[in-house]
Amino acid sequence: MQRIILFVCALMVGSTLFMGPMSVGAAPSEDEVDSYLKEIGWTRSDLDNYLKFYEISLEDFKDIDHLRDELGTPINEENLLIMLETYDLTKEELEVLLSRFGEKVQDYTFIEDLEIAVDFYMTHEEEVARAEDFLVSMGFEAEEARLIFHHILSLPKDVLAEELKRLEAMLEEEPNSVDKVFSIWTEMMSVFQVDADLHVEDGERVQVTEETLMQPGWLEGKAVHLDLYNGEGSLLASAVMDEQIVSPTYVQTTGTELVHLGQVGVKMSDELYQNRMPDTASLYGLGMLVGLCMLGASVMLVRWSRMGLARRGS
Repeated sequence: MQRIILFVCALMVGSTLFMGPMSVGAAPSEDEVDSYLKEIGWTRSDLDNYLKFYEISLEDFKDIDHLRDELGTPINEENLLIMLETYDLTKEELEVLLSRFGEKVQDYTFIEDLEIAVDFYMTHEEEVARAEDFLVSMGFEAEEARLIFHHILSLPKDVLAEELKRLEAMLEEEPNSVDKVFSIWTEMMSVFQVDADLHVEDGERVQVTEETLMQPGWLEGKAVHLDLYNGEGSLLASAVMDEQIVSPTYVQTTGTELVHLGQVGVKMSDELYQNRMPDTASLYGLGMLVGLCMLGASVMLVRWSRMGLARRGS
């Protein structure tokens, strides 16, 4: 009898250890993924970037149906009308709302993402508008402001939140020297993970450096070109400014507004992450739970068998 019980225990634990992972360790095939991407009009790069935001990969999905379910429902006329009714909007009002942030309905693939964006924009409309207006006031185009904002959304939100606190502390003291001004500009670019090309075109292209700024009146009357690049080297935005770019007041005000812009981005990232985090862990959690139950059952069976043997021995 004891051998039978031990065999059952071993079978139960073994099925958890070896059969469980096989059922959740699979992933959608390349052909299935390619077919699905063609269906929704995405490239493989689009999918990788989308999953990267949620810190997951294709290997976290058991099959193509799991991927479909978690990514969401493609936008169609029916679910779009339902969403409009939910938020008491007309199509025209929706387009106006999105256009204020440089977007359009066609920028979204899944209705769930569009709903979250609309809810966020309607709830935080003044904050986001302030952020966009600030970027435009710096000399960036509205479309470039949108690219900058989306770049901020792509940054690791927890890291960005901590970096913003540090930058905010730096801005409490007025940058009353050239080296402090240059240091804050450098820090702002680092916080938002962009590379800045700051130069003037005075007959020839001359980089603006801490050394050139040390020359009294060097920037006076000159147009200062600011080009921002993301980590991959792609141009995000360009603006033309004047010598105020290195004035302590301008740098402090700009830094404060950029901190606010980053905080808005962190808020939206939080809402997207919390509300649209694909449920890839549930299968593993279920497998673990079943495994623990089986392990507990096996321990009880062994204990009962030993108790029975002890009673018979006495």
